[in-house]
Amino acid sequence: MYSCLSGGLGNQMFQYAAAYILKQYFQSTTLVLDDSYYYSQPKRDTVRSLELNQFNISYDRFSFADEKEKIKLLRKFKRNPFPKQISEILSIALFGKYALSDRAFYTFETIKNIDKACLFSFYQDADLLNKHKQLILPLFELRDDLLDICKNLELYSLIQRSNNTTALHIRRGDYVTNQHAAKYHGVLDISYYNHAMEYIERERGKQNFIIFSDDVRWAQKAFLENDNCYVINNSDYDFSAIDMYLMSLCKNNIIANSTYSWWGAWLNKYEDKLVISPKQWFLGNNETSLRNASWITL
Repeated sequence: MYSCLSGGLGNQMFQYAAAYILKQYFQSTTLVLDDSYYYSQPKRDTVRSLELNQFNISYDRFSFADEKEKIKLLRKFKRNPFPKQISEILSIALFGKYALSDRAFYTFETIKNIDKACLFSFYQDADLLNKHKQLILPLFELRDDLLDICKNLELYSLIQRSNNTTALHIRRGDYVTNQHAAKYHGVLDISYYNHAMEYIERERGKQNFIIFSDDVRWAQKAFLENDNCYVINNSDYDFSAIDMYLMSLCKNNIIANSTYSWWGAWLNKYEDKLVISPKQWFLGNNETSLRNASWITL
């Protein structure tokens, strides 16, 4: 069983979670993760780094040269507009039984009966993770050294002693600067966040909004006149998982159309949490397997 990692931290977590579930499902299956994407990324992709090691998890790295060449060949076919039948024939020839996605996302049900697979997809399936929540939650606990950093932050203390904190995540970054990402995802308008903040305060009373963003200056300017908004500048550390952990500690979450803040909300253990998510996850397409029935969409 081979699982090929790609994307940022949120996508890496989806890929690892699905692979871990598969490992439990196929009890005797060996699971190997291929992280070679992070050493030879396609030029149009946003530059990423492997970040799963910020959690207390372990995995075997892909190290078989002959199989690695097969993976490389399949990646090439996946990135180019070859007919689906050609990719399928090549996959069977190289791997026997397989699961090779010809689109960006698909669900666990399509691969559950396969005993040998090369997994490329992001596996962004809320129903799958909710079904296995108690299995997945312990996987994404911060490394001990990062937890120590987190506990020494003033923000950590503020969140711990407050009963009215809402984490708000603004994703801009490559959604603005990367033409491919901008056309695919789109950037949420400020009106979405204003409506979400109003909704939560109607339901839960006055809040302290803790704002996390990859565009701190924009966020500071956008919420300059809000005296209950605190924009986080994480210049003291460079670990994405720390901010995600802090998001999960807040009482409520307002997320962007981003798997990063999706995980921040999903890992939130408060049973009565309010989570606001955008109705429009992709530009021109409202269909997504990321919706949770208990979350509010605006």
